[in-house]
Amino acid sequence: MTVDRKPSTARTQATRARIIATAEQLFAERGVDSVSLNEITRAAEQKNRNAVHYHFGNKEALLAAVFEKHWQPISQQRQQMIADLALQSSVSLEDVANTLVQPVAARFEDPDGGLSYIKISAQLAASNILQFMVRNDSNAPAYGTDMKPLWEPFLQPLPPAVQTQRLSLAVGMLFHGLADHAILRESGAADLANTSFFVSNLVDSICAVISAPVSAATRATLGA
Repeated sequence: MTVDRKPSTARTQATRARIIATAEQLFAERGVDSVSLNEITRAAEQKNRNAVHYHFGNKEALLAAVFEKHWQPISQQRQQMIADLALQSSVSLEDVANTLVQPVAARFEDPDGGLSYIKISAQLAASNILQFMVRNDSNAPAYGTDMKPLWEPFLQPLPPAVQTQRLSLAVGMLFHGLADHAILRESGAADLANTSFFVSNLVDSICAVISAPVSAATRATLGA
């Protein structure tokens, strides 16, 4: 007798959502590399020990599903902010930095894995994998294309190599800063867990990184 192993669409979606939620929690707590698919299967209370393989194939695909879950609302908010900036007569560096920071910082208020997403992103930013995991609708690295026209006026005076590193530093500050702040929020220290203050100061700090003059010593390393 042939058994149809494919559940209904609704059941499939519920199972995938449970696995994704379990994976993002474990990845955030212990690190992506330290969590096996078997552990995720058990923690998600799946009777079929091959459930993760069945629904996602491998860890990379599961991780991509975690990012897709959170990237959609981030991308939507960012695109709306970009559209709003297009209506302004002038755009400041602070406006651009806010467009980078605010949609990701909004994950703090997402009870469905928002903090986990921030922590996982910080892990991947450290290993340079983030740029390949976080993508926009055109499948291009999100932090290289969708905001490029906004950054260009402020980066143009800088040597190309400096431009690239400044943007990399900005993204690193974004995710590592938010991940560190997440820990402070969980600590219950009221004086350190003021998210509005932190996010505003993070925007200021990113502006400072982008706009800092290039020293003679740095130019010398570039042969400029």
